[in-house]
Amino acid sequence: MVFGRIRPENPAAGPRPGRALQALGELLRKDLDPFALFDAALALLIRQFLFDHAMIARISEGHLDTFWWAAAGSGAQEPVELQQGLRLCERVLTEPEGCLALGTVFPNEGGPWLRAFAGAVLREGGRPVGTLAILHSQPYAFCEGDLEFLRSVAGLLGRALEIENLRYQLQVAQDTIALSTAVAQDSSLESSLTGLPNGRFLEVWMKGHLHHARRQKETVAIAVWEWKGKPGRIQRIAQGLRGDDLLVELGPGRFLLVLPQTLEEGARVILGRLRGELGNPPMGATLWLPDRDDLMLNAALRRAEQARKEAQGKVGEDRLHWKSATLVALEP
Repeated sequence: MVFGRIRPENPAAGPRPGRALQALGELLRKDLDPFALFDAALALLIRQFLFDHAMIARISEGHLDTFWWAAAGSGAQEPVELQQGLRLCERVLTEPEGCLALGTVFPNEGGPWLRAFAGAVLREGGRPVGTLAILHSQPYAFCEGDLEFLRSVAGLLGRALEIENLRYQLQVAQDTIALSTAVAQDSSLESSLTGLPNGRFLEVWMKGHLHHARRQKETVAIAVWEWKGKPGRIQRIAQGLRGDDLLVELGPGRFLLVLPQTLEEGARVILGRLRGELGNPPMGATLWLPDRDDLMLNAALRRAEQARKEAQGKVGEDRLHWKSATLVALEP
């Protein structure tokens, strides 16, 4: 289904199917992991159509959820505009041809911002598993060549999703085996002094959770500090944390706090309370960014440790030093 007759004011700026297919072919020749392929393919769609957003929505527990996205100008947080497009993504799944294009989207269809939409079904082993969609704030007239290119990208990403799911299932199985092996071999996963999870536990935890966090583009806050005190106090602090938070004793008197699904503002509140309970030790903190950092926290841990050393020279209340990740502009 194709609606609308408005092209961009500058026709030369519109998508060129030949160049688009050539760019898609270059992606196929690259040995990209699924995460990198998702980013590259969505960025390609935004460049080719000059649209504001591109997204992958996946069927989860009977309904569609945003799985991966890209925005013109980028942004770490999921744009609210994507939620407006989910209703249209659901319509894509009901289309007999597996594709839907609306050159003019009315407010009751997608919200006040969304004015143009196109989506194609994503399939895994022939079974619909979600949609690929592009969204724009201005009307746009789609041609059949546009939709054919969108279907081609959807076919590529459908295969990538299947590979990524297999890798994820393998990762989960490996993590389960690793944890079971550690227990069977009586490898201590807890500190003998405080009873907190130790570095071995952190290693097993990271393999599963951070892989999941990258799938969901979840930001994780971490903080490190050194503290000498009675074990009972640090144990009480650990018991008072949120359910998904993880407090680890990396070594004697050296601690790491991992705060999943937490941005800087929320982390500062939690760390401010902890500093009061621990006597205000120098702390270093940073964010683990799913699209910038490795899957083992190494880069983020280095930033946090550097921040902790910089906090040592401070006095008074300001003994929490926050170090932001260096964002490197990705090549188009």
